[in-house]
Amino acid sequence: MEYNIIVAPDLEVLATEVAGFLPMGWQLKGGILEHNDGFAQQLVRTPSDNIRLQRKQVRPAKQKRTKWIQTGL
Repeated sequence: MEYNIIVAPDLEVLATEVAGFLPMGWQLKGGILEHNDGFAQQLVRTPSDNIRLQRKQVRPAKQKRTKWIQTGL
């Protein structure tokens, strides 16, 4: 299990920073913490989710097969 803590001076910056981690497989853990330097949010992800996400990005999309019908004119 991997953990990450994002610290920011205000909620808008915190939301922007956290949004950058979500597409990489990170998930929110717990609530937003308020402290002297601003706000913090903890993120968590499992290594298997990271590997699954990398495999998903590497695989090319399957081509759809189309059947062409030739007509004699």
